[in-house]
Amino acid sequence: MVKYCYKGFYEGFVPDKRIERRLEKTMTQLVDNGTSIVNKLVPSLSEKIGVYRMLSNDRFDYKDLLKATHRQCRKNIDVKHVLAIQDTTEFNYHGIKTKLSKEDSDVGPTSIDNIAGYFCHPMLIVDPTENTLFGLSSAIIYNRSWDKKNKRERKYAQQPIEDKESYRWIQSAEQTKSLIDSDVKITIIGDRESDIYEEFVRVPDQRTFILVRSRADRCLSNSDKKLYSYLSGQPAQGSHNLHLSASGKRKPREAKIEVRFCEVKINAPQNYKGEQKEVVLTAIEAIEVTQNIPSDDAPLLWRLLTTHKIESLEEANECIEWYKKRWLIEELFRVIKTKGFKIESSQLGKGSSLKKLLVMTLEAALEAMRLKLSLNQKECSASQVFSKEKIAFLTFMQTKVEGKTLKQKNPYKKNTLAWAAWTIARLAGWSGYKSHGSPGYITIKEGLDRFNLQFDVYLSLMFGEKDVYKD
Repeated sequence: MVKYCYKGFYEGFVPDKRIERRLEKTMTQLVDNGTSIVNKLVPSLSEKIGVYRMLSNDRFDYKDLLKATHRQCRKNIDVKHVLAIQDTTEFNYHGIKTKLSKEDSDVGPTSIDNIAGYFCHPMLIVDPTENTLFGLSSAIIYNRSWDKKNKRERKYAQQPIEDKESYRWIQSAEQTKSLIDSDVKITIIGDRESDIYEEFVRVPDQRTFILVRSRADRCLSNSDKKLYSYLSGQPAQGSHNLHLSASGKRKPREAKIEVRFCEVKINAPQNYKGEQKEVVLTAIEAIEVTQNIPSDDAPLLWRLLTTHKIESLEEANECIEWYKKRWLIEELFRVIKTKGFKIESSQLGKGSSLKKLLVMTLEAALEAMRLKLSLNQKECSASQVFSKEKIAFLTFMQTKVEGKTLKQKNPYKKNTLAWAAWTIARLAGWSGYKSHGSPGYITIKEGLDRFNLQFDVYLSLMFGEKDVYKD
C-alpha cells in the first residue's frame, strides 16, 4: 500500500524546488478534490494561476513526471511475482476543440477524425493474490498526426511491427522489464488487441511470461484444425467457480466455468518477416456452464494464450483468476474519465499541459482505487492513507452515517483502511447492506470527494485557512 504523501515524489525529475513543491501540492489537491478541472481543483485565483503556469512550463514535460511515477512503482513492489496489466484508452477534447491548434504537436485526431486528443497505454502493476496496486511501470502517451495517411495508403500489413501503433504492447512490456528488479517474476496481461505474434516471440524470457485473450482463430502447426476447434475438442479438465462483477448491463453473479487446456504451436502470420515461424503456447478455454445465466446476457467465454506451462487444473484456474484482474485497468480508465476526475473536461489549451495533467491524474486515481480494494484487506491500517486528523474526523462522520440496526453498523475493525472505506462509501450514498454488494470505484471516489470537502470546511471553521506548503 502506498502512503498517501507526495513529499519528495518528484525530487530529481524537475528543474527546481519551486516546481517540485507546486507539483506535490497539486497532487494532494487532485486526491483531496477528486477533479482534474483546475478551476475546481484549487480555491483561489492566485493558486489557479500557479497551477496553469506550472503545467505550461516548458522546462519539464510529462515524461519527467512519468519517471517519478515509475520510480514510486518500483519502490512499492515487495513481492516476487507481479501481474503487469496493459491496455489503451483515448482522450478526446471536444469541449475545447477551438482552443487546440492543429499546429500543436501534442494532439492529433482520435477515433473521431475531427476531434483533437491523444492516446494513453499504461501498464498497471498488481499483486497476483492480493488486491494491491503497486503503480504504473510504463505509460506510453502518443497522438496521431493530422496528415497521417490511412492504413491502406501506408500498406500497414507489410510494415515492420516497430512502425505500427500496436508496437506499444511490446514497448510497454520491455519498459516494464527494465524497471522491475530482475528477481521479480512478471506475467504480462492484455486483452484481445494484445494477441500479437511478435509479442510472443520478443517479450518472454526466464522471468517474463505472457497471458492474453485470443483475438483470432489462428492456424496451428501441430494440427490440421484451427485453434478454436482444436481447443474445444479437448476433454474438460474440471470446473472453476468465478465471481463475475457487474459490467455494463451485466449483473454480478457466481459463474461455474468449465476449463480445458492444451499445448499448441501457433504458426507465424504470412506477413511475418522474422526467423521464428512458430511459438509453443498453452491455450486455455474457460466457458460458463451456469444454469441461471440471465436471458439478456451471454455466457462467459474466454480463450486465453499463455507462455506459462500449464500442467494441472489448478494452474489453469490460476491463470483465469489472473486474467480476471485485467478489469482493474478498465476501472482505472473509468475513474479518471467522465464519472471520476473528468479529465476530458479540462480547459487547458496546450497538448503538453494536458499530458502533464493526465500523468498526475493517473497517480491520483490509484488512491481512490486502493481505498476501494482495501475492503478486502481488513487488517491494513488507515494511517497508510489518512492523517491522524482525518482518522479522527472519520470517527466523527461514522456516527452520522451508521444506521440503528446491526446490519447498518460498520463491520470492520476501527482505524483499519476497510473501516475507513466503509464510512466513505456511506457518505456517497451506498446502502451499507452486504446483500447490495460492495461499493464500486466511482462510489468510493465520490465519497472521498465529499469527505475531503467536509474535512476542509471543518479545518476552516476550527483553525482558519492555512497554506502548509509555504516555507
